[in-house]
Amino acid sequence: MHQTCQLFASASSLEHLNGLLSDYLGNAGIHSFAVTYYHRHTKTGSRLIYDWVSPALKIWHQYYLEQGYADIDRTLEYSEKSLLPVYWSVKDQLENAKNKREQRIREESLTYGIETGLSIPVYGPQGDFIVLVLHQRHAENGLADWQEKQYEWMIIAAIYFQQLRHFLAHEAVKDANLTLREMQCLELTSQGLRLEAIAKLLEVSNRTVNFHLQNANKKLGVNNKYMAIIRWQEQQR
Repeated sequence: MHQTCQLFASASSLEHLNGLLSDYLGNAGIHSFAVTYYHRHTKTGSRLIYDWVSPALKIWHQYYLEQGYADIDRTLEYSEKSLLPVYWSVKDQLENAKNKREQRIREESLTYGIETGLSIPVYGPQGDFIVLVLHQRHAENGLADWQEKQYEWMIIAAIYFQQLRHFLAHEAVKDANLTLREMQCLELTSQGLRLEAIAKLLEVSNRTVNFHLQNANKKLGVNNKYMAIIRWQEQQR
């Protein structure tokens, strides 16, 4: 297990990371799986940051997103609130459907061949989280003895998320196109200067300095100047 974790931690790119996950799950007999990365909650498609899915599940996954099923998927909503994996059966979901639209999604899942699944949530430091969903389709048995296997899968999901956040942050910084003033404000902030001191040094108003820092936050995809500094400095290495 330690060697497997080291292998994931040493992934050289997002493509390499996804390939490692595919190989790992494939060796475990799981060929249908999806990764969805959300910002805070799942109730709107605009909150979906990243998704990646195995070829065997690609058609269904794309249809699921296009239909907005994440908005009514109570299993996904429950997974969002859980710290532990959530095992589910489509037949049970169908029996407990609250409305016709939810009934439809379960019937379509069965038509596509999905019988059971395991949703593994992992949470990030900014309220973000991923859900790694392992599907068991007709004539497959990858989720047999899932109770014993889930702990290792939780570790793999956590390492995957750590690396995913790293690669996406790197891409965000690379494409950020920060202005000279924005970089100056980040650099001076990293040196411990307060907003007033930065404004005096650059001969601009406090409001202008704050404006540049806020712009840097948005471009780098973070919520505060300290996270912006970390992402910006990572790109300088």
